[in-house]
Amino acid sequence: MASNVIDRPAAAGEDSLDMSAYAEALTKFIKDAEAPLTIALQGEWGSGKTSLMNALKKNLVDDNGAPYNGVWVNTWQYALMSDPEEAIVKILLGIIGQITSAAQTPEEERKSLFKKVLFVGRSVVTQVVAKQTGVDIDKTIDAIKDDDNASGMSSVESLKNELGLLIDKTLKNKRGYLFFIDDLDRIDPPVAVQILELLKNIFDLEKCIFVLAIDYGVVVKGLKPKFGEMTPENEREFRSFFDKIIQLPFSMPVGSYKIDKFLMSSLVKIGYIEAKEENDKTLCEAMASYTLDSVGTNPRALKRLINYLSLIRLLIDKTESKEDDNDLKNWKDILFALVSLQIQYPKVYDALVASPDFPKWGAEFEQTMHLPALKEGEAEKLKTMTEFDEPWEQMLFRFCRRDTFLEARALNISRILNRIKARIEAANANGGSESVGDTVEWLLRLSAVTNVKSEPAQQSTVVNFNRSEFLKDMRWHTLVMREVNAKGNRLWDASLPDGCCIYSWQKRIQSKLECSLWTGRKSVAEETGDHITVPTFHILHDGKSFQLKIWGEFWGNWPKEKFAGIDFGAKDIQPVLVSAEEAFCVAWAPFGVKANIGHHESNIWWNVTIPFKDNAELVSKEFSSKLRDSLAKVAAALATLLPYRIPTSNK
Repeated sequence: MASNVIDRPAAAGEDSLDMSAYAEALTKFIKDAEAPLTIALQGEWGSGKTSLMNALKKNLVDDNGAPYNGVWVNTWQYALMSDPEEAIVKILLGIIGQITSAAQTPEEERKSLFKKVLFVGRSVVTQVVAKQTGVDIDKTIDAIKDDDNASGMSSVESLKNELGLLIDKTLKNKRGYLFFIDDLDRIDPPVAVQILELLKNIFDLEKCIFVLAIDYGVVVKGLKPKFGEMTPENEREFRSFFDKIIQLPFSMPVGSYKIDKFLMSSLVKIGYIEAKEENDKTLCEAMASYTLDSVGTNPRALKRLINYLSLIRLLIDKTESKEDDNDLKNWKDILFALVSLQIQYPKVYDALVASPDFPKWGAEFEQTMHLPALKEGEAEKLKTMTEFDEPWEQMLFRFCRRDTFLEARALNISRILNRIKARIEAANANGGSESVGDTVEWLLRLSAVTNVKSEPAQQSTVVNFNRSEFLKDMRWHTLVMREVNAKGNRLWDASLPDGCCIYSWQKRIQSKLECSLWTGRKSVAEETGDHITVPTFHILHDGKSFQLKIWGEFWGNWPKEKFAGIDFGAKDIQPVLVSAEEAFCVAWAPFGVKANIGHHESNIWWNVTIPFKDNAELVSKEFSSKLRDSLAKVAAALATLLPYRIPTSNK
C-alpha cells in the first residue's frame, strides 16, 4: 500500500482523468497542420498541461513512424537562479542546442549559431555566456555586427536562415520539428512574454510547430510594463498581442475531467477506503461532490488532497484507539469534506475550528468574527435561496463577504456544510447520538496536523489533544462507571455517595461526555428515585493547563407525564432556592473553585470549571473521590426543590 500519490505529470500512456480524447484530437490536428504554427495550452498551474504535452510527444515524436522530430525545453529549469537576461539566452541556447545535437553539427557551425544567439539575446553577463557556450562575447559582438552588415541582413534574419538550413538537414523523412515549451507560466511574466516574442521572430519557419504551456493570464501580467493595467479600453491591445503569437489557443478541459475514477482508485491506493468501496456509488458521489465544490478538478490539487488524507490516516492508525478508528470509518466522507475545506477555504476551516457547531452560528459567532451587516433588503433576498435561508447560513454568507475569494464561492461552501449537516443528522436519525458540532469538532482535531497557518502570531492557543481518550478515562476511572445492560440498552453507570447514581448512554465519546444524575437511586437498573440534572463534561487545554468544564440544567419535570417543572413563583420557594444555590456552591469548594448557578422562569442553570495538571491527576483516587462527592452534593442541593414541582394537572 502506497502512502502517497506522486505529484508529477502523467507519463505517456497514463490517463487517469480520461484526457485521451483531447490528446487524440490535438494529435490529429497537428499531424495535418501546415507550419509555422504555435499552439498554446491554457490552464492554471497543475491543470494537466504537461501531461497533455507528454501524450502529444509520444504520439507525434516518440512512436515508431512518428512524423516529427521533437525538442522539449523546461523554461523554469533554465530560469531557476538566473536573472531575466540570463534566462532568455539559456532558453534559446537550450532549444538550438538540441537541434544541433540531433544534426551532429560541426563545432564551428555550432559556435556560429551560438554567437548569433548571444547577439540577439543582447549583452548577457560574459561569465554566464562563456560557461554555456565556450564563446567569448567580448570578442564576437563586433564581428557579428560586421558580418550582418556585410550580408545586408539583421542578426535575427541571419540566425533564422541558419536555423532553417540546419532544420532542413536533420529532417530526413520527418515533416518538421515539434517544439514543446513547458512551464512558461512558472517564470516571471515579463520574461515569458519576451521569450514568446523571440520564438515568434526566430522560429517562424515553415517546418516548425510550437506547443506552449502558458495561460493568457500570464501574458496579460507580462504585458503590463508595455500597456499598463488591462482595462476595457485597452483590452484589445493585450488580445492582439496574444493572437499575433498564438494561432491556436487550447483551454485545458479541467471541468470535463472524470475525477471520480481517479479519486476513488487513489483513496484505495493510500488505504483511506477499502477496495470494496471503490465502486460504492453513494460514497463516490459524496466524495466527488465535496471535491467539485472545493479543490475542483485540478489534478495537482487533487493529489495534494489525497496526500493530506493519507498522512491523517497514518496518524490515526498510530494515535487513536481501535474504537475511534472504527468510528472514523463511518465518517470518512465527512473528514474528506473537512480536509477539502482546509485546502481550498482555510479561513472557513479556521472558523469551524473556533466554532464547530456551525448550525448554531448566531450572535456569538457574529460578534467573535466581527461580521459585516447585511445591506438593506439582502436578508429577505437570502431567505428565498435554499443555500442561505437559515440563520446560520446567513452568518456564513456574511463571513464569506469579508473575502472576495470566499464571496465568489459562498454557494459552494454552503453546499459543503449543508451536506455535512444532513449526513450527520441522518446518522443520528438511525441511532447515532452525537450532535453536528461534536462530530465536526472531533474530526477537525484529527485533520489539524495538515492545517497551514500563515499568521502564527494569530493562532488560537487551544491545543489539539485526544479529548475523547481523556473523557473515556474519566468515565471509567474518575466516575468509576461500569457497563451495564438495562432493558436492552448498553449503558454505563456508577453509584455515588448518599444514595445517588450517575449514568451515561454514549456509545461513542468525542468532544463531551453527557450523563444523567439521580437521587434516591443507586443504579440505572432501578426504577426508583428522581432525575436531577444532566451533567455534561468537557475538557480544554489552553496551552498551559487542562480544564474540566461541567455544566447542566435542572428542570424538575421528570417524569413528564406527572410534572411540568418547578414553580419558581411559589411564595415560600425563595429561601429554599437561596439555600440550594449556596449548597451547590459549597459542593465544589474542595476543588478551590467558584461555581456558577442561576435560574430563569422555568429552570436552573449551573456550571463549574476545574483546573487539573494532566490525565494522571484526572484519574487519580483523590480527584475521583472529590468529584463523586461533589456530584452527590449537587444532587442533594437541587433535590430540595423537588417539593415545588408543578403537577401536570395544574399546568
